Amino acid sequence: MLEGSIHVKVMRAMKKMASVSAVSVFLVCCFAVVSQGCDQFVAVGQSFSVPLGYTLKPTDSLKWKFNNNIIFYKRSETILSATRFDINANGSLKLTNLKKDQAGVYTTEVFDHSGRSRTTKSTNLCVLDPVKKPTINVTCRDPDVIFTCSHDQQPDGARYKWFQNEMLIINETKISLKRNKTETKNFNFSCKVENEISAEKSDPLTNICFGTDPVKKPEIKATCKDSEVIFTCFAAQQPADARYKWLLNGNEISNETKISLRTTAESKNLTFSCEVYNEASSENSDSLTHACKGPTFLDLPEKLFGISIWVFIVSGAGFLLLLIIIVVGCCLRCKRKRREDDDEELQYRPARESSPSYCSA
Repeated sequence: MLEGSIHVKVMRAMKKMASVSAVSVFLVCCFAVVSQGCDQFVAVGQSFSVPLGYTLKPTDSLKWKFNNNIIFYKRSETILSATRFDINANGSLKLTNLKKDQAGVYTTEVFDHSGRSRTTKSTNLCVLDPVKKPTINVTCRDPDVIFTCSHDQQPDGARYKWFQNEMLIINETKISLKRNKTETKNFNFSCKVENEISAEKSDPLTNICFGTDPVKKPEIKATCKDSEVIFTCFAAQQPADARYKWLLNGNEISNETKISLRTTAESKNLTFSCEVYNEASSENSDSLTHACKGPTFLDLPEKLFGISIWVFIVSGAGFLLLLIIIVVGCCLRCKRKRREDDDEELQYRPARESSPSYCSA
């Protein structure tokens, strides 16, 4: 009899635990659904009132939570807790100048004067950036033309639609659209970017690739001329509408739009490249560093018989200096010898004048 009673109690406990587990699983699933889906979408900077979903009475207690944190609590007429959020007269939560960090789950709880629950409601609010007006870029790749609906920093989750002559193109929802070049000669294309809070459409654009051949990848040739270097951006049979850009160390050189570029030979440690482009395509050359020699001292060659010209210059200067020293030394020696001869002459003259032979003469 005792064993039967224990068995019954165990069965009841297991059923209760199973019931609690089922409820827990249900609540977890509900929370997952709420956390994954958005009940309301609002743009950054806009205002929004989270609805209460209940007619509030003066004696009711009201509690608002944001991501399970209490942000407002009023019991009857007494406010017990409040943050930077405001409450409307009907009990709804007033949000102004919304920012992305204000996205999340807002939960309201209402109790009557005796503490019984009247309503509980959660609203998952998503705050999104509005999309920006797109522009269409065109890339010509024979025999196709590729339209790209582009704009820097479109918000995540942006969706795309394409229109041909203002008619929606079904099943084209990617950022790019490929069409045959010749089959779209006179058609206008536009794209639309949208998300849950906004939509923007580009200006229409006509296929500009028809009748325009793409440019070919160029090569750079460097020619040394005196103290200059002449770079030429060369490729056989470029289209007649080809245009040119020059780049120094990867940066565009302003106002250099000709097929040739002149620079000084001192630029031998810099890298040059050119870009050829038209309405159909663009191509860049490989970078090139020239090996032209700059001007030398008195336009002399850098080497003579395989030896640096400066060896000869320094040697010649040394020889010239030695020669000058020898000449100066010789001049000083001759001057000293002449002075000695003059002194001897002065000493000899008085002795000769006092001799009898000098007097008789």
